[in-house]
Amino acid sequence: MLDLSSRRFWFASLLVVTSAAHADDSGLALDLRAAQTLAVTQQPMLEAQASAVKAAKDSAVAAAQLPDPQLTGGVSSWPIDGPDRYSLRRDDFTMLNVGIEQEFPLAGKRRLRGERGEHEAELAEQMLSASRLTVERDAALAWLDVWRPERALELARASLREAELQVKATEIAYTASRAAQADVLAARVTLGLLRDEVASLEDESQLARSTLSRWIGVEAAQRPLPAELPAWSPPLALSDSLARLRNHPHLNTEAKRLEIAEDEVALARQAYKPDWRAGIGYGYRPDFSDYVSVNVAVDLPVFTSSRQDRLLGAKLAEQTQAEQSREDMFRQEEADLRLNWNGWQRLQARIEQFDMEILPQSRQRIDAALATWQAGQGTLAAVIDARRMALDNGMKRLELVTAAARYRVTLQYFAGESP
Repeated sequence: MLDLSSRRFWFASLLVVTSAAHADDSGLALDLRAAQTLAVTQQPMLEAQASAVKAAKDSAVAAAQLPDPQLTGGVSSWPIDGPDRYSLRRDDFTMLNVGIEQEFPLAGKRRLRGERGEHEAELAEQMLSASRLTVERDAALAWLDVWRPERALELARASLREAELQVKATEIAYTASRAAQADVLAARVTLGLLRDEVASLEDESQLARSTLSRWIGVEAAQRPLPAELPAWSPPLALSDSLARLRNHPHLNTEAKRLEIAEDEVALARQAYKPDWRAGIGYGYRPDFSDYVSVNVAVDLPVFTSSRQDRLLGAKLAEQTQAEQSREDMFRQEEADLRLNWNGWQRLQARIEQFDMEILPQSRQRIDAALATWQAGQGTLAAVIDARRMALDNGMKRLELVTAAARYRVTLQYFAGESP
């Protein structure tokens, strides 16, 4: 057995290892897929919908069963006036009765109610699948809203460092009578504007992390993000994407609602057919003979124009509504799919132009303007303008990359895939 000092040593070691593990986890880069996984596995909304699926399945089984039998009892023909009032024995018609009654809905009705319950359970399952994809998409978009300002911060801080060096170089040149006071002031103003832009991007990043925390929690939302986006493969061809769209869980929910509406129409047609019920009772008379009674009752749907016809008309209208809602949903989803697919395709060429032409030439312009100014032949304004344009071009390229990523995330949502 370990002595007290040994136990303290091992306990302290365990605390150190545990603390280090937590520290490593908090400093681990939160990539896009990890954010989506956290959003799905720790989402109360999905847990609630999973419980709704179970409830719907259990309700479907119960809906197809016969109603519970009813136990009846009471006193009949009990005198309340005259010489035999309040007596249970002197009047030969007075008796205590107890019985059982059972309602027997038609088998077709019970079957249709069970099918409707099954379709409601399937609807709940499709809603859960659609919500899971929606959570993954929205968490990814929230992640991109954090990633963009943080990458923009890197660009702005790099320009800020160059601006700080430029201010120092301009002040030295001014001391040596190689620059005007206006050049010094221009460099300082540029530096101040860059510091303000850095502060603005920092605020934007923190606000975006607050939004991201809605999906993955506060602690996970504060983890650092990687510098690069995931290496996505090209999306499916537009024709293939449109072919798969009909089976998307979001559209399947509308299909299940249509099936439920069709079940309601079938049940409304069954309402023209009467149900029946039966009961058996036993009557006890203390001083006379006992009785057994058997009862049968049948519904009489004689006023169909005011009840069954109206109900059937309402259910048929709801079926038409479900059909048109499904078609409208498909048109909307198809339009969104085309928009995102075409947007992603267009941005690829623009990003390539920035990488191959615009950004390299922007850097070359800075080098050329700086070399000319250092040689005493150019102006500081040309250097500042070149650096400002290079930063703007870097920001534009970042906006294009982020927009393309948003398109790609949405295309994965339509394809029912995860990145």
